[in-house]
Amino acid sequence: MGSQKKARELLEVSDTLTHYSNLISYSLMYFIAKAQQEGSPLADELLKIKNGYQGEFDDAAEITGQVVSEVFSDEELDELIVLNTNPSLEKLRGLTPEIMKRVLEKYSVAST
Repeated sequence: MGSQKKARELLEVSDTLTHYSNLISYSLMYFIAKAQQEGSPLADELLKIKNGYQGEFDDAAEITGQVVSEVFSDEELDELIVLNTNPSLEKLRGLTPEIMKRVLEKYSVAST
């Protein structure tokens, strides 16, 4: 079992919570657009969820840190912290929202 401090450090250097948030947001955007295209009343409900989930997501850092510290030892967390400071991984993380957006755009076009 690892320490909460090292788990939080990993979450920070890996930008994990931003990625969680982006995945949720982009997924909701896709489903909202699909529901709107189909004229489904579900679109309005999904839009409310998208606009309100951030407040519920505030507890994610503490919960994720707790789970990560339960899954990894301090030594493993140290290795993951070093791995996540790799410049190529940092670049990938920085581009992930754009990549995800483009994938969803292409998926939307392909499914219509």
